[in-house]
Amino acid sequence: MNGRFVYTLTGVLGISLLANLAPSSELLPEPVAELAIADAQAQSAMTVERLGDILQDEAGDLQGSAGQWQLSVEGQTVIVLADTANNRMRIMTPIGAAETLSVDQVEAILVANFHSALDARYAVTNGTLVAVYVHPLASLQADDFRSALQQVTTLAATFGTTYTSGELGFGPAAGPANERKVPEGLIDI
Repeated sequence: MNGRFVYTLTGVLGISLLANLAPSSELLPEPVAELAIADAQAQSAMTVERLGDILQDEAGDLQGSAGQWQLSVEGQTVIVLADTANNRMRIMTPIGAAETLSVDQVEAILVANFHSALDARYAVTNGTLVAVYVHPLASLQADDFRSALQQVTTLAATFGTTYTSGELGFGPAAGPANERKVPEGLIDI
């Protein structure tokens, strides 16, 4: 490589890293661009260790390690599981026994999972209704993880009332389905 190319390459990579951006593949030869982008992604990849550090900052009562933690968030028991080999991460908090759910509650849960649960969801595991957030581990960002902790605890806390994980919601404007005006030919979702 000539000196001018290396200088240019160093400048592009430096500016990209300073701006916390992956280098533009338009500015670099393809093999170099792929290496630079892969390196930038690897540096920002979430790890079990980083997840543990974030949890330590978020909770004083953190128990566990190496991808299996339990903590208390807003008075609720929260479990966080991370698996590097399968690139998965899960946050969950128990709500109650699934067998005690009424038909109306099950319908409300299903509607909430589409409209108001945002990134968290209601789910059933081993006979227990839980609020859960599932995400690939490597691409998880610290701010998204913190938001997910909040969404899971809020979704659990609002079970039986608003069934929401936060203030933002998607879905019907207001009122029961029979009061909404849906243009003819469109599906009411």
